[in-house]
Amino acid sequence: MKAFKPSDFENNEAWLIFRLDARVANEYLDIYIVMHLPSEFILAHDIVEWDISQQQSNDLFNQCASLGRLPSRVLLTSGDPAEPFFRNSAVTHAMTLETHAAPYLEDLISPVKKSFGEQFLSPSTIGHVSTDASEEDIEALKQFIPDSYDQCPCASGKKYKFCCKKIVNEITFAMVAAEDGNKAEALHWIAKAKALAGETAEVLCREAIVYSFFDLKKSNDLLEKCLTINPNHPRAHYIRAIDLKEQGDIHGAIAAYQKAISYYPESDHFHLNESYHNLGTALHEIGDLTGARSAWEKALLYSPSDKMTQENLRDFIYTPDQKIF
Repeated sequence: MKAFKPSDFENNEAWLIFRLDARVANEYLDIYIVMHLPSEFILAHDIVEWDISQQQSNDLFNQCASLGRLPSRVLLTSGDPAEPFFRNSAVTHAMTLETHAAPYLEDLISPVKKSFGEQFLSPSTIGHVSTDASEEDIEALKQFIPDSYDQCPCASGKKYKFCCKKIVNEITFAMVAAEDGNKAEALHWIAKAKALAGETAEVLCREAIVYSFFDLKKSNDLLEKCLTINPNHPRAHYIRAIDLKEQGDIHGAIAAYQKAISYYPESDHFHLNESYHNLGTALHEIGDLTGARSAWEKALLYSPSDKMTQENLRDFIYTPDQKIF
């Protein structure tokens, strides 16, 4: 199946409903937009602060219906949390709602993203990718950014939108500044994150990462505080694994990587990929080739384009006639 293009639709054949992230001040909002196909004319939109309701869905359909003849089809991105409401509204208007994976709708949606502009759409770590990064790298990175309604990677049990998304920019800037050796700037952004979210386990974990570049004792103290608040915080266990491995405690590191993996949400492909990759490396170091192979192959399930893991399997595990899947 190819990605949809406007030319694939006959006159007044369909509506496309899609959701954009927006950041206004320090609030993250959803913007649901209804596009007419094939004209690509925007029929209506609604700004949703929390979860969309059935009434909002009905109002959106009614607003569009008042503009003219109804099409027979409504397209929606697969997995959208509002799907049950939109399906009910479609049935009410004798329309058929069909869902499609996001990549098939991206060519229709991307011009709207550009027209809204970066000053309104919420920035993400994509905005901090090196200008030398290839289009392939950027597209791969997009897959690792949590959806607003995915489980938050901090393992709080909340949806990302209602948990750590509010501090994604502050955390990103803090990590970049720490890696550049700029302690004052990094702590400036950590302070901003605390002002927005408080001393959550995630903020403390990120503060621990900042101090790991400058003060290991302070970093360890913050990591302990993080795990006191949330013993299941996966990133904290991941960092602990790295520290244990550097200290020569490979078995301790393996156990910590396994804990991190058990606590990361299944939807967090980015962190599961890196955790399985590092777990495989640690298992390989103790001579557990079966365990290393299993871990590295799982890393590739979460990121098939991971070249480093591919090389490890090719160089240390597979025979010459075996292929990287």
